[in-house]
Formats: sequence, C-alpha cells, structure tokens
Amino acid sequence: MVKTAALLLLLPAAAAAAGQGAPPGTGRPPKPRASLDTAFTYSSPEGFTSRKSELRGEAALGSAAGLEVRASAAAAHLRTIETGCLPPELYTTALALTAEDSATHLAVTLNSNSDRPLHSPSETDLGFNFSRTFSERGPHAWLFGLNYSTRRSFSRSLPLPFITYRYATKDFFFLFPFLLRWQATRKISFSASYQPVKYYRLAANWRPAPFFSLGLEGGTRLEQFLPAGRPDRRTALYQETSFVALKPELFLSRRLRLGAELAWQLNGLYYTGKTYDDYRAKHHTGSGPATGLSAGYSF
Repeated sequence: MVKTAALLLLLPAAAAAAGQGAPPGTGRPPKPRASLDTAFTYSSPEGFTSRKSELRGEAALGSAAGLEVRASAAAAHLRTIETGCLPPELYTTALALTAEDSATHLAVTLNSNSDRPLHSPSETDLGFNFSRTFSERGPHAWLFGLNYSTRRSFSRSLPLPFITYRYATKDFFFLFPFLLRWQATRKISFSASYQPVKYYRLAANWRPAPFFSLGLEGGTRLEQFLPAGRPDRRTALYQETSFVALKPELFLSRRLRLGAELAWQLNGLYYTGKTYDDYRAKHHTGSGPATGLSAGYSF
C-alpha cells in the first residue's frame, strides 16, 4: 500500500515544492531576508519524559539564473529522561539550499537525525526536490516534479516522480492532497495538511489584533532517527505521536515574536523497522502534558 500510494504521486515533497507555507493566492510564502528561531519543549506522557531544544535559521543568498536562492539550517537536541525506548540523547540536523521563482522550485537537502549526526552515510539523508508549474489558468494550476531521498521511510533511494493540482484564490489555497488553507474571515483561518499515508495536521488560528494570535492544532506525526551502530543499517527508529496543542503568539514588533505551547500528547509509539509501517520492537507510551516556549526574530 505504501509504495502504491507513493507512485500515485502522494508525496509530501510536492507540498514543499509548491510553497507549503504560502498564503492563499500566491503559492509562495513571503520570506524575510533572514530569520532566526529558537524553541524549547518539555513533555511528560506516561512512561516517557523528554525535553527538546531547537534552533532554526534562514537567509537569502541573492539570485542566480533568475532564481531566488536561500539557505536554511536547523538543529535540535532531544534528551530522554525516563525510558528505555530510545537512546538517552538524540539530535536532528537539517541543511537546505533552495532556488525558486514563480514557476520552479529546486531544493537540495542534507539531514541527519541520530545520536551521532553525520557520523556516516547510514546516519545521513541526502535528497532533492524539484517541481515546476506546467499549466496555470486563473486559480487553477498543475505541477510536476521529482523527489529523491537516500533515507526515505519508504521506497528508499528510488527517485519518485509526482504530479499535483493547485487551486489558489485570495482567501483559499488547496494543493491536492497535501495542503488546504482557508481565510474564513479577516481574523480567523483554518488549515489542514497531509503526509502520506496516515499522518496529518489540523489547525485553526484566531488573530484578534495585529500583535496577538492564538492557534489550536491537532494531528498525528512521525519522526525518523538513524542511531549509529545499529545492527542492521537498513532499519531506522521511528517515533509516532498524536497530539492536540494550544499555541498563543505575541508579536512585540514587526521583527520579534514570542510564542508558547500548551499541549497534550496522546498515546505514542516507538519502534524499529525498514520502513515506517514495518513495526518491530514496539514500545507504547501513554498520554501526558507538553509545554514549550519559542522566540523568533526576522532581520
């Protein structure tokens, strides 16, 4: 089922390539020349307690051949406090170089989620995403592209072509089947995103004033880790979690923003496998609270 879905072009790469963070009607997100974000999260579901610190940054590098070039980097440290499910410390690192214009998107990525990031090729994921709009009429557009990843959680190291449909108006944005955004009123918006085959996110956002917003989110997510020294390098460690979260955000200026997260993690699961649906050595975790703080600055 997984490979069939992938070959039927249900690739999350299509969403990123078509402007996943885009406001309705544009297909591409407005981006500052540079930004820096940091976050800290503490979670304590039954049978599993952890804390996570993150740092993210992005900067414009100029233009080449008519394409806007950007670089981004992210790193996180996950400390497991009480469980035998995971190594006591894990790290995530992500580097990306993108080039895009109104019709074309190209991204080269280097990711490593491991207890020893970038230790060897078996702990490193090298990939690229390409997409191009080949037909656009009014709000309707069709895109084709190609996705490749050395450590994808399915169809590993196999280049996968995709084609997807986009509909965009002033208040409505739909990228089949990955992303939907609706600006219902000037202050209220709704969104939904889908990561094949069964992971999703639903969200509502209320912004009663320019300096404050309140978001409500829920869904199920998956993270993949590649611990060094694992007996079978074809396998990975997976974390599957369902959650609901309330996220207030305060904009202190046009550049500086502060955020918080009050969440409840539902029953989670840790397991190993060659693909994300190959459940081996499963460890279930219970439900429990999660809290977080974040800050961001745009240059």
